[in-house]
Amino acid sequence: MYQKDQKVFYVTGASKGFGLSLTNQLLERGFNVAATSRTKEQLIKAVNSKLITEENFIALQVDLTSDESVKKSIEHTISKFSRIDVIINNAGYVQCGTIEELSDKEVRDNYECNLFGVISVIRHAIPYLRKNKFFANGPRIINISSIAGYSGASPAFSIYSSTKFALEGLTEGLNADLKEFGIHVSSVKPGYFRTSFFEKGSVSIPLNPINEYTAVRQVQDLHANQINGNQAGDPEKGSKVIIDHALSENPTVHLFLGPDSIKYAYLKIESIQNDIKLNNEAASSTDFTN
Repeated sequence: MYQKDQKVFYVTGASKGFGLSLTNQLLERGFNVAATSRTKEQLIKAVNSKLITEENFIALQVDLTSDESVKKSIEHTISKFSRIDVIINNAGYVQCGTIEELSDKEVRDNYECNLFGVISVIRHAIPYLRKNKFFANGPRIINISSIAGYSGASPAFSIYSSTKFALEGLTEGLNADLKEFGIHVSSVKPGYFRTSFFEKGSVSIPLNPINEYTAVRQVQDLHANQINGNQAGDPEKGSKVIIDHALSENPTVHLFLGPDSIKYAYLKIESIQNDIKLNNEAASSTDFTN
């Protein structure tokens, strides 16, 4: 049994950070939640037990790099709740380092979690979302991206940033693909929030660093030793905004989350506009008619 009159959320990476905050707030607001983590025991221990009942919550141990594991988790969710109303793809981690430093495995592992895991979840959820008539304004897919998926100009994060840029393109294209079914797809681009994001287990450093990359090491050390634990963003406030966005009548495709995210977005827009202006004459002379 479950609370039939309440929406069903499926949240990945729910044992810490934004995922945990989202899960607790959703349960507190009376929603049904299917939460995933690599370790089920850690997830159950992390979520506020006072908010959990047999009817409103299911903890799922999921390996996002395994399509079969993801498929089973979606099936378990449908078996318990009969539907899914909102997908929140939150799981992910930071891979520091440059292309020259990182092995093929380090790069591919980051893509497997940050991008292909998301694709797997969406692929298996879409058949149920397309049939979902419970959510009057249409089911939602919320992809937790990063401002690094819009502005990738910082040293040390080129691979991580590229996974999030890919997620941005996926979100925009998927929103167009699913529009005819009334399914809304959004990406959330947080700035710096005070979560465990830059702590061990959420960030990976190069196994074979190259000393010549001094700027990269400086930025890497800055995040580990100064920024970590001092971020201005409050994850509880950020989670509320994400949930409210997911429940809004017509959620926008893009949600820049946090004053710093908005600032970096405007700087990127200004940079693009300047580049267009500088190259406009030459770039506009390429048609057959010119």
